[in-house]
Amino acid sequence: MSTKPLISVVILCYNQEATIARTIESVLQQETNYSFEIIIGEDASPNDNTRLICKQYAEKYPDIIHLMDKQPNKGLLKNYIDCIQKSRGRYLGVCAGDDWWHNPHKLEMQVQFLEKDNSFGLVFTDYRIVNVNNNVEVFTSSKPIIVDEKKMYLNLLKGNFISAGTVIFRKEIFSKYINFDKFISLGFVMEDYPMWLEMIQHTKFKYIPVETITYTVAEGSLSNNKSNYEKTEKFENAVFDIKKHFLSKYSTNDITVKKLQELHHNFLATNFIKEGHFERAKYHSNFLVRTGLKGFVKFLICNTPFVKLYSNYLNKS
Repeated sequence: MSTKPLISVVILCYNQEATIARTIESVLQQETNYSFEIIIGEDASPNDNTRLICKQYAEKYPDIIHLMDKQPNKGLLKNYIDCIQKSRGRYLGVCAGDDWWHNPHKLEMQVQFLEKDNSFGLVFTDYRIVNVNNNVEVFTSSKPIIVDEKKMYLNLLKGNFISAGTVIFRKEIFSKYINFDKFISLGFVMEDYPMWLEMIQHTKFKYIPVETITYTVAEGSLSNNKSNYEKTEKFENAVFDIKKHFLSKYSTNDITVKKLQELHHNFLATNFIKEGHFERAKYHSNFLVRTGLKGFVKFLICNTPFVKLYSNYLNKS
């Protein structure tokens, strides 16, 4: 790793013995004219051979791969920042140890754009999803991203549509404006969403409508967790706290906290109707009754037997 690379790719992994080799291989197979390095943050996996596999790759590709030293478990945000501090590239990308970059032109395409236009600091793309249930993989494309680049901050406040594994961004933007210690002190449970909300204040984002990664949704995750509504509710409440923080820090006339709260409860009500958690859907619909016609209709549905019919409709659409 003597020659300074243009791009640093951070791979974060924990207990991902079954998938980490696929992740690493997908980065190694990138076809690019730009030099890159791989920084692997293996966060003290206690139950499998994740670290052993990472070590084998680091020994096989010593000029490309750096495996972070073994330490006690750090947690996501500390692991992330330690890897970035070790990185030497002008551009940064991140991939989780259970996802993979199925498009071999990902790095070339995104970095080429950033090299040509300094006004943009971040590029993101489409992705595909693989749902894993009982070791059966089902692939689907993500929903099309409809985004007005001139209103990126407003769009992001409404909801995080940027999948972290699709992103390439300038390290200088991260180093200058992102403070993970602050994120931790504020109790943020994720790294990517607050990063986007902060970065968009200082640079422009570019969306490229091409699928570049496969994002894994495993059984029991937030995106595939029908039996445990508390987990979803806790996560979405944490997301709402992030939105309120940034709207307070960077106010805009385009949206209010009241509107964000409406969107928050509407999302949870709809999600819980779909998943069959009708009592929780009813609870969140109570916050919608005075928000307009659509909110009032959602409230009525949640408080009548029609909620089961609507649930069937949502699951078929």
